[in-house]
Amino acid sequence: MQGLRALQHDVLERLARGRPLQETMNELCRRAEQLVPPVICSVLTVDREGRLHPLAGPSLPEHYSLALDGMRMGPDAGSCGVAAYFGEPIEATDIETDPRWADFRALALPLGLRACWSSPIRASNDRVVGTFAFYYPSCRGASPLDRTIVETCVHLCAIALEQEERKERIRRLAYFDAVTGIANRAAMEQLGESAIAAAVANGFGAAIHCVDLDNFKEINDTLGHRAGDILLKSVGERLSAIVKKSDIVARIGGDEFAVVQSHAASPADVGGFAMRLMQAMAAPFDLEEAMATVGVSVGIARAPDDGFDLRTLMRKADFALYEAKSSGRGHFRFFDPGIESRISANRRIWQDLKQAVDGGEFELHFQPIVALGVARVCGYEALLRWRHPRDGLRTPEDFLPVATKAGLLYEIGAWILNEACASAAALPPDARVSVNVSEVQLEKTGFARDVAAALAGAGMDPSRLEIEIAGPLRLDDNAEILSCLTAIRQLGVSIALDDFGAGGATLAHLRALPVDRVKVGRSLTQAAATDPRAATIVKALVVLAHDLGVATTAEGVETDAQLRMMRQFGCDEIQGFVVSPAQPLSAFLEGADSARPPLSLA
Repeated sequence: MQGLRALQHDVLERLARGRPLQETMNELCRRAEQLVPPVICSVLTVDREGRLHPLAGPSLPEHYSLALDGMRMGPDAGSCGVAAYFGEPIEATDIETDPRWADFRALALPLGLRACWSSPIRASNDRVVGTFAFYYPSCRGASPLDRTIVETCVHLCAIALEQEERKERIRRLAYFDAVTGIANRAAMEQLGESAIAAAVANGFGAAIHCVDLDNFKEINDTLGHRAGDILLKSVGERLSAIVKKSDIVARIGGDEFAVVQSHAASPADVGGFAMRLMQAMAAPFDLEEAMATVGVSVGIARAPDDGFDLRTLMRKADFALYEAKSSGRGHFRFFDPGIESRISANRRIWQDLKQAVDGGEFELHFQPIVALGVARVCGYEALLRWRHPRDGLRTPEDFLPVATKAGLLYEIGAWILNEACASAAALPPDARVSVNVSEVQLEKTGFARDVAAALAGAGMDPSRLEIEIAGPLRLDDNAEILSCLTAIRQLGVSIALDDFGAGGATLAHLRALPVDRVKVGRSLTQAAATDPRAATIVKALVVLAHDLGVATTAEGVETDAQLRMMRQFGCDEIQGFVVSPAQPLSAFLEGADSARPPLSLA
């Protein structure tokens, strides 16, 4: 077919001449539409995250193309999204009735688009990089001529998209960062390697300073990306102003910068430069519409002490940066082997944690709580354990700090809540179950609804559940937390302050929050047996709580002497090894006597 051969020739010539991709693809669509009117053509690209982006569609309204931008491919994402998802051509002969178009037919039908045939565009490595579509104004399928044209167009699109990817790779290898004007990572990798080698060979020594802006995201979110770009450019300028000509300053991604200090003979030289660097960042930045102060954290690795090549030094400086940020930001840290060991261990935990919930590796152990007035078990605290497939049983102290940084605390907390409520059915009907929750959970919108759902799902009487507030809790601007706790109490669930006097709970929390119980922290309980000052504090706390109508539970009671003292002080309940360590639920279900306190409590 002469027209198709001409289309093919013209598109290939455009590609050979390096014409812009979008211009070439629009021309391809127009020429294809001329061959089989009244067909409408479109070309979409597929990014690495599986999202579709309009590239060409000259006969489609702009609003239609924009509505597809960022659409994720999937089994019900219209003809193009499905074709990209399965890697197969998809024919929808009637958009109005095709279930794959359910979410998009209201967009297509008003434009007179009644049918759509979309074909995947594959790169030479078989990866789907785009889709080519024919839209029809009537309900119909593709004709033999349509199929011949589409086959040719898909092949041309594949050539064009692969060529564009090659150009993009070349562009990424350019040596200057577009936002800041300083060197980029590629330049750092080339120039930094030789600078370090020369410094070491000449006996000067060298250092890598990895620099991270501490609150860049907040500036981006509140002042906008333009302000963020101005800030990045200004940081690059300030860094460039304090280095020597032989040093290298680069933006290596996001809000991270790196400096190769090419004359670093001693730790004092390196530390002095790091101080100057932080001082240079201390003055406010003019972001046109606002002034902003930005702190920095710095991680440092030295050559030859920490390594000879750039990659090793960058990795170790990055470890040191992680440590600096963990110290509260606004610090600099030198690399040491201990940092690498700690971070590597945390990263392993991080990776393993992601599998733990789905893999059923978490379990709950229960520690009995005894009411001293009647000397019997009145409740159980649910305590998380992780039965790690490699390391065995692990307690929360080993992994919850990592889970918090990984953003997994809410998901794990939800599992604990639901599992504890479900377990309550196997425990005595008059025993409450206590569950620790964190500030992260209380701040989450809808947490009170999650509690209600967990109770309903387990068929549990709300009066049997107690929420223990674990860890420090903000009291300033705490309206959301107060509202959440109030809603939980309205369900009939009780609230306890955990680890009082030793953890984050204070008298201020007791005054400000709706609390039913105070749990005296383990360290304070144990100190009271030998330290008169600690004993006075515990006694006063019990009296104060009772005056406020709040019950008291002493945690960590391990000896008869501690038990007698807590009874003498009027403490309502105790828990600890003097009763029982935390054990799997099965340990309390094997016999009637297993949940009874020892005779010494009676």
